[in-house]
Amino acid sequence: MNHALSRREFLAGLAVAAAPASLPAGLRVFPEVVNVGVLERHGRRLLVDCGEGDLAAQSGAPIDWVLFTHHHRDQWSGARRIHAVSPHTKFAVPAAERRFFAEAEQFWDTADSILDHRYDFRPHLFTGTRSIPVARALAGGEVLEWEGLRIEALATPGHTGGSLSYLTEIGGKRVAFTGDLLYGAPSGLLPDFYSLQKRFPGMRGDYWGFGGAVDDVLASLDCVLAARPDLLVPSHGKVVADPGTAIAGLQQNLRAAMDNFLHLAAWRIYFPGIFPAARAPLLPPLAPAEYPKWIRHIASTTKAIVAGDGSVFLSDCGHPAAISTLDKLLASGEFRSIDGLWITHYHDDHTEQVNVAKRKYGARVHVERHLVDILENPTAYQMPCLFPESIRVERPMDHGESIEWKGFRLTAYYFPGQTLYHDGLLVERDGLRVLFTGDSFANFGIDDYCSQNRCFLGPNMGYEKCFDLLLDIKPDLLIAAHWGPVPISPDYIRRAQDLFAEREKLFARLFPYDNPNFGLDPCWIRAYPYRQRALPGDRVSLEARIFNHSSRPKPASVELRVPEGWAPAGPARATIPPRTEGRLRFETAAPASLSRRRHLLTLAVTFDDIRCGEFAEAIVDILAA
Repeated sequence: MNHALSRREFLAGLAVAAAPASLPAGLRVFPEVVNVGVLERHGRRLLVDCGEGDLAAQSGAPIDWVLFTHHHRDQWSGARRIHAVSPHTKFAVPAAERRFFAEAEQFWDTADSILDHRYDFRPHLFTGTRSIPVARALAGGEVLEWEGLRIEALATPGHTGGSLSYLTEIGGKRVAFTGDLLYGAPSGLLPDFYSLQKRFPGMRGDYWGFGGAVDDVLASLDCVLAARPDLLVPSHGKVVADPGTAIAGLQQNLRAAMDNFLHLAAWRIYFPGIFPAARAPLLPPLAPAEYPKWIRHIASTTKAIVAGDGSVFLSDCGHPAAISTLDKLLASGEFRSIDGLWITHYHDDHTEQVNVAKRKYGARVHVERHLVDILENPTAYQMPCLFPESIRVERPMDHGESIEWKGFRLTAYYFPGQTLYHDGLLVERDGLRVLFTGDSFANFGIDDYCSQNRCFLGPNMGYEKCFDLLLDIKPDLLIAAHWGPVPISPDYIRRAQDLFAEREKLFARLFPYDNPNFGLDPCWIRAYPYRQRALPGDRVSLEARIFNHSSRPKPASVELRVPEGWAPAGPARATIPPRTEGRLRFETAAPASLSRRRHLLTLAVTFDDIRCGEFAEAIVDILAA
């Protein structure tokens, strides 16, 4: 069953309150960027989360406390607004996430250590930009007493590592405020899946952990259910009047989606023993293959296509050992020159030595056009495994374009498997067709194990585009960057296609959207460039880029929110065609005096008439004049 909601319920950002008759006296749910839980007692109020702080602008009883379920920005972007209007209001936060609330500026000042070469995604960068005073940090099991109510914090990690739910009894009803642990009615839904990127036990980082927090979510749902609530108030979606059905549905949907994913997950080959094979068996590996005589493994991800005269065309160059090996081969005369260098994708283990190779050997970089900008302007993107040094591309190639080199025919293809920014190179010689696939395939598994790589589901997208291409061009052999020669089986490709067709349906059951990629793509709203530098008083330009994954055109309006001292920018509006990335441009000006180095600008987006809040941020570093 597809749970896609109506137009006004399309995004997880929608907050829909339950009908007043279904809520006990003394409880309101205020629909905003998130559902704000409002407890009212004795002429006073306590809030659970505050969204953009719209309640601060309304007259009403004093707000004594705001309790936050987790650190994501949509939960508390309006906290400073509330504090300005009501300085006596106290803020309580999850103890495990206190620093994101109390030390937000320090977090962002040191964020380069996360952004460059990024292999970890917890904490998610969807956090606040300005600190707030924290009156109390709550851990699971602690109780806050307020106006005769006993409010218990439940540790419910999953969506974030330190997420809390809050349980209280009011008007004869046991009510649990669950944050983003689940999406509200209809049952069985999540607000997103990319927040669940977390390393499985035994992994080196979160990068491989697609759905790694699913077990945390399942356990947290059990924890909430054990508290016997009558109502669940989630941050997004309708209030849940039947917690047992909603939780059972979500647990079933999560297990089904993860079982499908694990049938092809290549990380299970890299990290054997982490996951029991009996639950979701991998396809058996194909018989090993050997390199053609004209392809050499150099080091790590680097491979060499070697012409008869000793000229070389490289694929990828990410490890210093590749440079030292090439130096030796050139010095010995075995290699004569390094003519060209193909880059399969932007990840640092494929690119970190490319500029060294260009300087030392004069190699010209060739890529398919989808990769040009992320290589030349890497810090304009917020992507995993990012090597922040610009790499100039001398020879952009169109999808399907071929060149002749030293008796070889080289054809470029867009190949968005492991990441949206990935290509493939078909090399033909002596009747043999070899496709360099970068990191998209293993033997036999696929490398879509990181949501932040932006692996889309659907026809002519992501791996489904790659499967179609393989069946169309019919290579004899694949060359995987980390694996070397990998045999190809049309039967395996068709079986993978069937699994992906099922996967799209399974993930559609997990989200309230009309396309599951809204719940899988953390950058469907992004700022471009993500990072830039400016001098005091400089004009600063950036774009809001919004990928409409829907099959229908969608209206979007964006407000650029700037720190104090910056020039204001008016809102921008556009209608974004289906399955297209729209672009809305803004200009502002940095302050003339240098108050601090790092500034955060945010994009507050309304999409399809639904408020998403400050979904994306841009970083601007102000340099000393």
